Amino acid sequence: MTIMAATLSVSTEYLAESTSPTVHAVMWLSAGLALIFVSLRTYVRLYLKRVFGYDDALAIVAMLILVAYSAVTSVAASKGLGAHFELVAQNPQNLIDVALLCDIGEVLAIMACTLGKTSFAVTLLRIVVQEWIIRLLWFIIATMNLVNTLAAIFVFAQCEDPRHLWNPSIPSDCWPVYVFTQFSLFVGSYSGAQDFVFVILAWIVVWRLEMRKQERLGILLSMSLGLFAGAASVVKTTYLVALSQKSDFTWELAPLLWWAAVEDALTIIAASIPTLRPILQKIVPSFSSRPTDYQLKDITKSTVLGSRFRKIESSTTLKVGYSKQNSNEDGSVKSILERQGEGQSRG
Repeated sequence: MTIMAATLSVSTEYLAESTSPTVHAVMWLSAGLALIFVSLRTYVRLYLKRVFGYDDALAIVAMLILVAYSAVTSVAASKGLGAHFELVAQNPQNLIDVALLCDIGEVLAIMACTLGKTSFAVTLLRIVVQEWIIRLLWFIIATMNLVNTLAAIFVFAQCEDPRHLWNPSIPSDCWPVYVFTQFSLFVGSYSGAQDFVFVILAWIVVWRLEMRKQERLGILLSMSLGLFAGAASVVKTTYLVALSQKSDFTWELAPLLWWAAVEDALTIIAASIPTLRPILQKIVPSFSSRPTDYQLKDITKSTVLGSRFRKIESSTTLKVGYSKQNSNEDGSVKSILERQGEGQSRG
């Protein structure tokens, strides 16, 4: 009796465990912060600077996908994600719903991650002039989109009948579990490495720009937030083993999914903060550079495809520094992310 009572007590406490509230909180906090920063970014690019580009569009789409991911995962949490399998199994339909929603969520998380990092890379392409960095960024963009797209496809392609993934009663031949798990580990590791590479490249590019030390450090620190995205990716990758632990998947998948949301949000925010400089200048006027600090540095005839294509007039050409003809506009250094031209021909 004593043993049975103790077992019953432990079992009750075990079934009562739930990380569902954490899932709700982390998902919506991540999506909310990304929404705020991307909205501010869009306002600056459309109305203050009028230099809206592909990187801005990618950031918006990534943010919208992250919101959709948060919604799907939140619904899964309301049906049992974050609770133990034994509790959710008391309603078999909830098990099916959680499994399906998690699969959909994984695809959305991968898409948000891919587009967020691509946005960051394209932002760097808009300010870089070193050809080796240009080629490296294009390599990262191409390989990142390739492996992440394959990962998204494999979520459902690993079984001949995808319905077996969320309803095991439907028979189907599937890949061995370790195949998708190992590929996911590779994708997660590669994704985390990209964040650290982006930060290093940002430091290389921005450090060479002609601007006040105070502003340079501020921009570098903001772009270095990608380090936190990389750290989140590392933590997320450690949870990928949950993909092969099906015995309690409703409990084990929860941390993986919320860390994926954290990584996506941090990537989007890190790519957006440097574009908010005009707003910071209005709040803290001392952040603006003095007109006599340095001369305008004009980065011209540089395209994202390299020197062999420089005969093409690209909208990614940048102007960095202080321009007297714009001194009445906001009394500040031109943003490193403001494109030259956009319908104008300034020297």
